[in-house]
Amino acid sequence: MSMVTSCPACATTFRITQEQLRARQGKVRCGQCRGTFDAFKALASIPDTPLAAPPENVEREVRDIPRAPPEQRTLDIGPQSPNDVVIEGRDAFGTGGRLGNVRAARLMTGIVGVLALALVAQLLYAMRDRVSAAVPSLRPVFERVCAFTGCTVTLPKRTEALAIESSDLQIDSARANVIILSAALRNRGNTVLAYPALELTLTNAQDQAIARRVFSAREYLNRAEDAEQGMAALAEVNVRIELDTGDLRASGYRLFLFYP
Repeated sequence: MSMVTSCPACATTFRITQEQLRARQGKVRCGQCRGTFDAFKALASIPDTPLAAPPENVEREVRDIPRAPPEQRTLDIGPQSPNDVVIEGRDAFGTGGRLGNVRAARLMTGIVGVLALALVAQLLYAMRDRVSAAVPSLRPVFERVCAFTGCTVTLPKRTEALAIESSDLQIDSARANVIILSAALRNRGNTVLAYPALELTLTNAQDQAIARRVFSAREYLNRAEDAEQGMAALAEVNVRIELDTGDLRASGYRLFLFYP
C-alpha cells in the first residue's frame, strides 16, 4: 500500500512518504499550484500500482525543512523558501491538475453565460418597440420595466405599410354645413403599427386649398383608447368623421396619412 495526499487548492493527488510527512509534521508545498498544505488532512492509502514515467522536463523534488516546534502544527502558507517540502511531478492517479482545470472551465462557462444573458437583455431593452410589436404578449413586460427605468414603449411607425383603401366625402343631407368623411385604412404589414394622423384638405373648383385639418387617432377612432393598442397586422379600420364647414363651399378634397 502507498500513501497519498491531495492538495486542497488544485485537487491534485500525490504519493507521499513517511519521511515527507515527518518533515515539519506533514506540512508540504504542492508542486502543481505551489500552495502549502497539511498532508495529514487528506492522507489516504491506495494499492501499489506502477506509474508511467514522468516527463523528462518534470523533476520530482523533495527537500527537508527544519523540524518545527510542536506548537507549529497549523497550516502556514507563506513565501516559498528553499527548506519547504515540495511535492512535484505526476500525481498518484496520473490526472495532474485536470480536476482543477474542470472547475475553472465550469466557472468560466458560467461567467460567459451570465454575460451572454446580460447582452441579450440589453438588446431586448434597446429594441423594445420592435419586439413588443412583433410579440404583443411581451409588451406588458416592457411596460413594467419602463415603469422603473422611465423609458417608454411606443409602437412602430411605418407609413409604407399603411394605405388608404378608399375614401369618400359627402354633405350631410340633414345638415347643410356638415360634411361626412368616410375612409378605410389598412395595415399591410405583419406587425402592429401606431395609428397615423389624417390630414384632410378641402379644395375649391380650381383645386386650390381653402381649408385644412389634421385629425389624430384619438379623434377619428370610435374609441380613443384603441389608439394605444395600435393597428393590428393586416387589419382594416373604417373611419367616419363629421365636420362643420360653416360657409365654406368645397368642391373637392385631398386625404393623406402621416406620422407627426
